[in-house]
Amino acid sequence: MRKAIRLNVVLWIEGEQEAAANFVKATTDAVRDIVASGRSSHPELRVTVKSIAEDESDDDDEEEGREGERAG
Repeated sequence: MRKAIRLNVVLWIEGEQEAAANFVKATTDAVRDIVASGRSSHPELRVTVKSIAEDESDDDDEEEGREGERAG
């Protein structure tokens, strides 16, 4: 039986980059590369990245939650 699912994934990406460089483009490209390289682990699944966009909300509570995840 063929099935499909849409998953919402929140990624927090940190890295060093020159101030003038486009961090959104660099991280978007990196995420696409990461997904593409992981496809070989599950060839039975077809994974399509429909869109990647920066979350421009200023939610400090979410960031504090991430810090707890890293520490725990």
